[in-house]
Order: sequence, then C-alpha cells, then structure tokens
Amino acid sequence: MTIDERLSRVPTFSQFYGTDELYDHAKRVAEANPDICSLTYVGQSKNGEKIPMVRVGNGPTSILLFASPHPNEPIGAMMAYFLLDELVACPEMRGGRTWNIIPCVDPDGTRRNEGWFKGPYTLKNYARHFYRPKGDDQVEWTFPVEYKTFKFDKPIPETKALMKAIDMTRPAVMYSLHNSGFGGAYYYISRPLEAAYPDFHRLPTERGLSLSLGEPESPYCKELYPAVYATNFASDAYDYFEKFGTGDPASYMFGGGSSRDYAETVSKPFTLIAEVPYFKTARIADTSLVGKKRGTVVLDGLERSRTLLSFAKKIVDDTLALLTEEPVLRDASASFIGQMLNRMEGEKAWAMSKEIMEQEATVAQEAHALYITPFYQGIIISMYRRALKAQLAKEYNPVIEEAYKTLDSKIDAMMDDIGKALDYGIVAIRDLVQIQYGALLAVLNGLGL
Repeated sequence: MTIDERLSRVPTFSQFYGTDELYDHAKRVAEANPDICSLTYVGQSKNGEKIPMVRVGNGPTSILLFASPHPNEPIGAMMAYFLLDELVACPEMRGGRTWNIIPCVDPDGTRRNEGWFKGPYTLKNYARHFYRPKGDDQVEWTFPVEYKTFKFDKPIPETKALMKAIDMTRPAVMYSLHNSGFGGAYYYISRPLEAAYPDFHRLPTERGLSLSLGEPESPYCKELYPAVYATNFASDAYDYFEKFGTGDPASYMFGGGSSRDYAETVSKPFTLIAEVPYFKTARIADTSLVGKKRGTVVLDGLERSRTLLSFAKKIVDDTLALLTEEPVLRDASASFIGQMLNRMEGEKAWAMSKEIMEQEATVAQEAHALYITPFYQGIIISMYRRALKAQLAKEYNPVIEEAYKTLDSKIDAMMDDIGKALDYGIVAIRDLVQIQYGALLAVLNGLGL
C-alpha cells in the first residue's frame, strides 16, 4: 500500500481517549493476539499505576513509540490506539519489524487533562482543564544528563519506565508522540532525511493545516528544512543560555535530559517528533513581510509576555502560601511562570543580536511572537486558576476569591482576543492521527525500513 492508502484506513474519532480506555484497549489487543503480541509492564507512575508496553511482531528492526510524554498531548495516544489494531490487521506492517508501543507513558498527568478530552474544543475550555507538569516532573525531560556545569540525576518513575523500555527494545527508530496546541505543523528529526520532507509538507497541507513557518519553538532550534528541525539535546539549551544568559547557564535549565539524550547512549536511533496542533491558523504559514525587523517583532512579543507573566506572578506571590489544594497544579504553574520570566533577558539579548535584528519579519513570525507564545503562557497560568478554584471549593477566603475572579476574567478575555486575532479553527482528530502516522511511514520509507 502507498502512504495515502494506509492513511485512508484511519477511522474517524469524535473525542480523545482517556487513560483507562487506552490501557484497556492495549490489554485487549495483546490478549486477543498472543501469537503476535505480548504485553509487559515497564514500570509504574508516581501514583503506582502500571505502565504497559505492547510488543507486536518479531522482526530485526526495532521501533519504539510512546504516547503522552507530555500529558496534555493526547494526539499520539490516538495514533498508537489505531496502530495497535492496524498492526494486527496488516501482516505486511509487521514484516521485518518489531513494534513496541507504550499507549500512555504518563497516566497520572493524563488524567488531570481529561476534563477537555471530550470537548468542547475551544481555546477557553482547553485552558480551563489544562495541565502540564513542571520541568522536573516531566517524563520527556527528566533523563539523567551531565554537561559542563549542569547535572541531573533524578529521573521520575515514569522516566525510569521509559528508560527501561529503551534499554529493552534498543530501537532503530524512536517516535516520541508529542503534539503542539496552536498554530501549524512542524517536525523534529535526529538527522537530515530529505526523502521524507515532501511528505512532511504535504500531509498537513492536504488536510487544511498550515506548516508552522514562524519562530521556532526555542531560539536554539536548528532548522533542517522549512518546518523541520533537528531534535535538540539538553546541551543545545545549555549552549544557548551560555551565549545569551548571565551567570551559570545551569541556572536556566529545568528538568534534565530528553529521551533522545538517553537513547543516544543506548542505540542511537533515528528519532521523530511530529508536532501538530488542535487549533490552527493560516497566519502561521504566511511568509509575507510586515514592514518591521524580526528583532523588533520579537521584542514586542517579549514585552507583551513580560506584562502577562508579571501580572500572574503578582497573584502567585500574594496567594501561594494560602493554597493547600491541588499542589501539583499550583507548583507547576508557579514554577513555569518564574522560569519564563527568568529566561527573558536571554531572549532579549538573542532578539537584539545583529543576525536577528537585521532580518525582515514575516506575518508568521509576528503571529508567533504576539499571539502564539502568549497563548502557551496563558494556559500555563491557567493551571494556577485551577488551583485557586480548588482552594475555594474547600474553604472561602476573600483573597483567594478575588485572585480567582481576576485570573479567570483575564485568561478568558485573553483567549477570546487571541482567537479573534488569529481567526482560529479546529483540526479534526482523524486528520491529526493521519499526519502523525503518515510522518512515521515517510520516515520508514526514507530509511528503507
């Protein structure tokens, strides 16, 4: 079958599945097909929930996929759900390959996001139920690593489970199933693979999703091709902070190494990440010029972000000691707010560098700086809103009530403004699964696997 023929087999999904549905399905598939499937538990979560991995086939090429490395990113879990069924139904997909699939590597965090999984799919509802762990609680970013003055050696239980899976499978291809929230499609790969680029571009655009041609997710991302970047190591972040920050670069780091950092020491796999969003805007692919310098646009965005984050930090400073409910939400939001403010001077220095300041800015870059980045900051701040609400549900406190009302109004108005400015739309779950699945098939074809 061609890639498109395989993509046509992806069913329509009306909602994202929660942890129970993902784990129950994995168990059913493995138990119903013992001749080609086996289920093992690679570890457990902080709350003691076992993390399953299903192995399908027994070929020489090992492929590892793990879903929900960030628990607010369930698109890959839907792809893994479909792929388990597809591998059973299609013997040719198993030929020469051993597939290893973790349907959800962060069950605890995923459960904290399930409030938005069934919709409505709006910016405000997503923000209201959003959860993302703080840096040293993230599965993807707590692998052991040591580089110059930076050392991290405290992997969380879920990361230990993923380390075990990498050690067991020694993958030739590793697919960390992340996704973005708002904007367009972009990719990370561990090394150039020109044969896959045409598919990387056509898969989203044929489904009405623009490529993300604005600013990269991080200033130190290396672009291999438009909307295709080299997968970062922790050392890349350190080197950037060393160049543009002040003091010890390690002070700007959060968490530890990534799955690629660790896998590189085990089997040096080809790694893939396909970042596709729930919410789309055509402006993120508009490369027409806006009549401003890129550095000026970035600085305008930084000032907007500084105002927002400083507003949020004032609320955190005034109420943090009063919050006893939902400490996970409270601490994650407070931690991110502080880190983002701490990094701003380095981002300002980068924006004012000659290379950036002299470039002409595009519509896509302006949309990213003025709206996409504040969107991501807004959903981080919204976790603190959830913590305030939980505290009010336990006991009345006028200080908490005022803080909640202020933050609630601010975030809802902000999401309305961003939505109107970017004229956003919703991407069908089937389209998102097809893009992530198609990207994997393009990589396997490009590698001759």
